[in-house]
Amino acid sequence: MPVGGVDLDINTGDVRIRVEGLGKALRAMSKAGADAEDMRELMVSLGMIVVHAARPRTPVLSSRLSATLRPGRGRTKSVVRAGGARTPYAGVIHYGWPARNIAPQPFLSDAVTATRSKVLGALDKGIGDLLKKQNLT
Repeated sequence: MPVGGVDLDINTGDVRIRVEGLGKALRAMSKAGADAEDMRELMVSLGMIVVHAARPRTPVLSSRLSATLRPGRGRTKSVVRAGGARTPYAGVIHYGWPARNIAPQPFLSDAVTATRSKVLGALDKGIGDLLKKQNLT
């Protein structure tokens, strides 16, 4: 459970974005009949925004790591994943490994930062569309 009811808290320099009650609103929409698949599609579309921004930022020795970028299929959150059984080094590339002199290359974090306003706009529009679809507005 988010601390103090805050579902999303972004603090970047002079700008702070705080979303309270998002989880509660999503649960209320679900109880009112919002389809879980609609929510999943919204969260996947948000993840795809980040995936498209992360691909050109992904370090390239081969194209394997870039090909593993994908959104998760959560109902209440958007997650972007990288790596897998054939590319277990995704975390090392992203976060680095000081003991092995591997510098971090935070391509996913950079993509999230670069697309933050676009993702928040798409989230706002998507939730609005779902509310209209369920006749909740």
